[in-house]
Amino acid sequence: MTAPAMDVLNRVGPDPIITEAAEKLGITDNVHQLERDGYTVIPPEKVGSTEFVERLRDTVVAVHRRRTEEQKYAQAMQMASTSGLGELMGELLWEDPVFEQALMNPVAQTLARAMAGHTCRLSAFEGAVKPQGDTPLVFHADSSITEPWPVVPQFANVTYALTEYSPECGSTKVIPGSHRLLRQPVGGEAQGDFTSANSPSALFGTGFPEPVSIECPAGSIIAWYGSTWHGASPRTAPGERVSAVMYFSRWYLKPQSNLHARVPDGALDRHSPRLAQLIDLYNGWEIKDPTRDMAEAMIGRTVYPILDVPRP
Repeated sequence: MTAPAMDVLNRVGPDPIITEAAEKLGITDNVHQLERDGYTVIPPEKVGSTEFVERLRDTVVAVHRRRTEEQKYAQAMQMASTSGLGELMGELLWEDPVFEQALMNPVAQTLARAMAGHTCRLSAFEGAVKPQGDTPLVFHADSSITEPWPVVPQFANVTYALTEYSPECGSTKVIPGSHRLLRQPVGGEAQGDFTSANSPSALFGTGFPEPVSIECPAGSIIAWYGSTWHGASPRTAPGERVSAVMYFSRWYLKPQSNLHARVPDGALDRHSPRLAQLIDLYNGWEIKDPTRDMAEAMIGRTVYPILDVPRP
């Protein structure tokens, strides 16, 4: 069977930068699966070192505890248990340099750029802590633009699973191939009703496959298109599901977070110019730092290497 072209959804043919990076990082099959099914899972041994994953998890948990006053922690977790999403913490990037490492990880960058383009922006960087509860997360897509969506993908989700993912641990569930529908679930579809003759999906004759519950060990990366339908099981096991969520968008879309407005000293110096591009410091139309030359706005449109950054 011939492997599908790397950038079939982008209508531009195979991309040599993505092809090379995927081959050298050992994730070629994952990029193919991403395009075919709308999601993929990278095992921990291809993501980064055990020390990096543990530090990333511990830092997400520490920031969550710090942001939640001690006396209100139990109350916050009780409220989160009634949400299939858990408790989200926004704008993690500048909380600790380990989040910068997570963002610049060449594995994460390969996946994000394969989905949302080489010059994609980091729209949001969030931590998620999901406690034990009985509420599922309904099926939805992350895309936030007017339907029908463009054939060319506009958004990408790259999530670090920092604890085990399984149905009893509240794992994400995806509908393979749903990224090609280019719309949100409606009616009973949000609740997982894809077989009823009254379901809107029946009108399209799509023949939906069964939802897939993602099962993977701590330290994996789960990636999916912004148009992929997904939800989550309730966490019935004791403890918490911890993840770090990076949401990317095409360079011409406005990011959710103004990360360029509060860059810590030294952050840009620690990384390649791709970091400045990711936080939309130079967006190609304007330049946000008055000390910079306008010509540097084109940094926002430059395609930077992927493999110049080592795996953490």
